Amino acid sequence: MKRLRHYNKGTAIVLCCFGSVNQQAKYSSLRAQLDAEFENADLFMALSSKSVLKKLADPEFKTLPEQLAALDRAGYQHICVISCYLFPTEEHQQLVNVVEGFRAFSLAKIEYTPAIIHQVKNANQILAALHQQFNCTENNYNLFIYHGAPNLDAAGYNSINYTQSLLTQLSSHNLVCSLEGGHPYGLMAQTLKQQLIKAEQVRLIPLLLVSGNHFEQDVAEIAEQLKQITHVTTAPAITGDRFCLIDVAEVKQTLIVQTRECLTKLGVVPAC
Repeated sequence: MKRLRHYNKGTAIVLCCFGSVNQQAKYSSLRAQLDAEFENADLFMALSSKSVLKKLADPEFKTLPEQLAALDRAGYQHICVISCYLFPTEEHQQLVNVVEGFRAFSLAKIEYTPAIIHQVKNANQILAALHQQFNCTENNYNLFIYHGAPNLDAAGYNSINYTQSLLTQLSSHNLVCSLEGGHPYGLMAQTLKQQLIKAEQVRLIPLLLVSGNHFEQDVAEIAEQLKQITHVTTAPAITGDRFCLIDVAEVKQTLIVQTRECLTKLGVVPAC
């Protein structure tokens, strides 16, 4: 087939993430690490947030459809799309839809990775690491705060519910709420305050890959409210000025393992 002659380049890896106006460097750092890990592939990035793309105004950043179209036109034979989303909710499902759509007309082989907290083994490693890192003494508590998804029938709620269940079962001092969607802080505030009324301290742990505007606005607002009843701290930064899940070693390792498995599906031998 003559059209196959066009596909004469090797392997491309696309790191697909929401994007961040003030924390985009976190994603760029991850991209650099993946670039070093998989030397035989070319690394690209796709952002799903149109508002972030507009504010960054950098031609290097594209949506996933734009990036896949560019890679198909360039003639890449194999394309691995990395889902840099914590749970397999709407944004991950959109990634799946885009990849499956491109498979309908592109002669490139395209695969994608699952969301980060999807496979039980990876979820257990990440959540156990967080529990161990933020182990509580008798009168101290953790409040894990995730973003949430608007629709309860979203496939990702299985992963969200497992995260909540495991964290609270690992310790009765682990509390969990969301910023929006199921179990939002606004609805749970009174119950949480009752649980924390005798606490000496509560530590806020954002379950956000990069702690951007939600950290600066929503998490900060929760902290101000809880300061009325107890001492409030925030999980210390691993790098930079704030705690981000993307800096957690087990999260990075999960993304590397998932990428290697994706390349294996494509028939590409990943760099060791």
